[in-house]
Amino acid sequence: MMFSAHGSRGEVVRVGVGRGAGVDGAVGANGTRASAAFVSDDACVVFGSGKRGVLIMNAYDEGGGSVRVIEGEDGSEGTTRATPTVCAATRTPSGRASAVVGDADGDLYEIVGDIANGKLSIRAFDRKNRSHWVDDMHDDEEAGGEGQATASPTKTPGKNRAWGALRSATMAAGGLLSRKHKPGGVRSLSFVDGSSETRKRLLVCVSDGALEEWSIDVSNTPRPAKLAHAHNIVKQIQRALRTSSNVSFVSADWTLTDVGVDITLLVECDGKGSLHRFQRAHGTDALEIVASAVPAAGALPNNLNRVRLYVEGEDTFVLAEDGSAAMFTGLDYSRVLARMDASNHEPILDVKCVRPGEWVLLSDEGGVTTFNPHTRQTTPRRAGKVTPNKRTSRGDGPSANAVDDADAIECVRTEFENYLAGQSGSRDQTKSRLRAAGAFVSEAVPFATMSKSSIDALPKKLSGKSNRGGPSIEEHVAEKIGRYLSFLDFLTESGVWNDIDSDERLEILTHGEMISATSRFVDLKNTADDEARTILEEIATHAGAEMKAIDSALDERSDLEVCFSRSSEVCSMFPATASVLEKRLKEDNDLEKRALILDTCARGLLVSIEAANDFRRRRTTMYPHSASSGVSWMCEMEAREALHALASVTIKLQAEAAESTTGMGLGPVLGSRLQAVAAPLLDACAAYLNAALPHSTARIDAHDEYVKNRTILLSALLNCAKQSATVPQQSRPQHGPLTEGVDVTIESVAAVAEAHFGYAELFEICDTAGGVPRLHHYMRTLLGAQEDGEESFAHFVYQKLAIEQDRDAVLLRDLPVEFHGDLERFLASHPDLRWLMELRVGKYSEASETLAAIGNRDGADALKKRRALSLAKLALLAAGGNVEDRMDVIDTALAA
Repeated sequence: MMFSAHGSRGEVVRVGVGRGAGVDGAVGANGTRASAAFVSDDACVVFGSGKRGVLIMNAYDEGGGSVRVIEGEDGSEGTTRATPTVCAATRTPSGRASAVVGDADGDLYEIVGDIANGKLSIRAFDRKNRSHWVDDMHDDEEAGGEGQATASPTKTPGKNRAWGALRSATMAAGGLLSRKHKPGGVRSLSFVDGSSETRKRLLVCVSDGALEEWSIDVSNTPRPAKLAHAHNIVKQIQRALRTSSNVSFVSADWTLTDVGVDITLLVECDGKGSLHRFQRAHGTDALEIVASAVPAAGALPNNLNRVRLYVEGEDTFVLAEDGSAAMFTGLDYSRVLARMDASNHEPILDVKCVRPGEWVLLSDEGGVTTFNPHTRQTTPRRAGKVTPNKRTSRGDGPSANAVDDADAIECVRTEFENYLAGQSGSRDQTKSRLRAAGAFVSEAVPFATMSKSSIDALPKKLSGKSNRGGPSIEEHVAEKIGRYLSFLDFLTESGVWNDIDSDERLEILTHGEMISATSRFVDLKNTADDEARTILEEIATHAGAEMKAIDSALDERSDLEVCFSRSSEVCSMFPATASVLEKRLKEDNDLEKRALILDTCARGLLVSIEAANDFRRRRTTMYPHSASSGVSWMCEMEAREALHALASVTIKLQAEAAESTTGMGLGPVLGSRLQAVAAPLLDACAAYLNAALPHSTARIDAHDEYVKNRTILLSALLNCAKQSATVPQQSRPQHGPLTEGVDVTIESVAAVAEAHFGYAELFEICDTAGGVPRLHHYMRTLLGAQEDGEESFAHFVYQKLAIEQDRDAVLLRDLPVEFHGDLERFLASHPDLRWLMELRVGKYSEASETLAAIGNRDGADALKKRRALSLAKLALLAAGGNVEDRMDVIDTALAA
């Protein structure tokens, strides 16, 4: 009998066991399909259609290895109730066996025992007892064992911990009563790490629509498995698919994150497969659907029976029973990286991800081979340029037909010109011609190439006796915008937009953002006064010179003309703005003139960014889902550095104005400019942070940059809000561009602080008369970002009031009941304050214990000791009941 299984270290292996070993007869396989999993480096468990299981020791031995029958708990032959369908194992710290088997009736069985002596036993999961609710990411909850349901955490505002546990148990029990087993049973099992080495988490996918999370004990003396969560998500899937038809679960896999779990589920509905991504935060019970996709015909294997799903990061590998496979990438499964059809490709037996971006495949003839699906990609996560010259083929895998890139580009150009001339014909004909030319799979990205050429076209120079050298800059930019928008209309009206690769669609839309930014900058330059126009032209000239330095074909063109023609290089305006600002400020010492220079540079940069954002807002539905996970060109390093330079200068000038007797009227004006710069800078930093991989060095650096900028900006904005109210109108500029703008207010600062974890500023704003309700509102809504070490606002308030400012009485007096449990947990490491909270919530016995521990603490002076012990005695009396023994202990301590 031959079978494949994951090795104990994660490798995939193919094992053959000779018939002389008696495996076929022992498990009742008789040459049929078997379920197997390795429980150590060279030992595996095998279950066949005979419902019996065996342990194969020395599985790599060419002689067949030795076979031991798995026993039941009572010592008899161990069997499953129905035909086994899937088996999975996990490595244990003690080296003992730990595996799980699922059968066709949806039942689960745990395989445990000592591998060394070959004695394993099987026991069924207790699926009837669903009264407990555990969260494997919290050791204190698991340590309590049975009956600790009330200790389960809940993050639902206004709900206490007991209610969260009761709700979870009720949902789980309801799921059990409503289950109706259908053919197929357990379809997949997937392990991830738990809260400690002796705890594992198991995801169980059952064909009838059950998705369950179990807590598995892998210690030397394992306790029975516990059901952690039972999810009823069929209705969510039906809503996502817009159908009321029955849904059958095929396979599921999950990954563990700092904030929760990320689950990918493959389902079958009306004969079609679809992929769905769910997320659950630690300490909560509900799964939230975040993405759904119905892959195009042919993307998924034709037969979804016994399909296995493997997930790593944004990659999803789908492996069919016949050896066909497909790999999707993207949080929304928006792109197919590879397809491998068993009819023209060696069948794949098993697959495993060994590290991000690298997979190993197991086949009969090829053995173990390495598969790196991302190595061919040319569009990086953070590309320096928007449009690559080449891209990987998006055909059906490595054997895609060759495409003539020049023909593809020419076909796109011809179809567009025919569209402009009103001669494009029907949509189907246009699409057929483009497909025949390979435009949808060409490595030359022909659609993006066409849009790039429309926004980067240089103005034509007229020849002959005419004194006119060609169109003006304004005319040329307007002409290019019109051509680009016409090209966008062509793509949508011809019906080809959704057939274009998502990365190429994003590139095309990015070109629209860039030409919009260029156009708005030109408009500002044309409407500005002479002094401001000179500064804006200097910025454009500086940027144009940088563009010419890397393209000798532009040498005969002026710097200004190049800047406004090469819109795809609009990012060059960012460093140019910072450079011109620094140069101009050094040339002038007058505060008002420096404020005017700053105002002009800030306007040029901000109107360009706003124009690009306006383009995106108007066409939100056209952007692919992948656009939300990447970094826009407006958030790249050049943009953040330029915005940071503007903010730093603004803060410096505002502080100078506040200290000046003649220039204090400029303070509110500069404050309004700081507010205009702060929001896009913090948004850019946040977007850059969110796009970085969790726990990576890049994310740590991005978070440091984010925290540094928000600390400086929010503090300065709050100071501006306080100072603006003190500056009379007659002291402010009365004419010119510095008269424009809106004063910074406390409310505007609070809005920015709320969006960017500005807890110190929010606390200061709320720590005023009448600010308590607002403080509690922020405590309910600002839950922090655990993956980046951002604590919740409630914990910030606890630390500020109770620990730093010794205002525990204020905290306890005003705190709503809904925060009592959270504050108790926070004060667990602060016994000197914890007893106050325990008294506040009526836990007099616990308060007495805490006070007694304080009084008996080493080094406590006599007065503090007596006071603590006396309070402990009073609390114990308030607790009531049989307290004589504890009272004697306290009296003895008082007398000592």
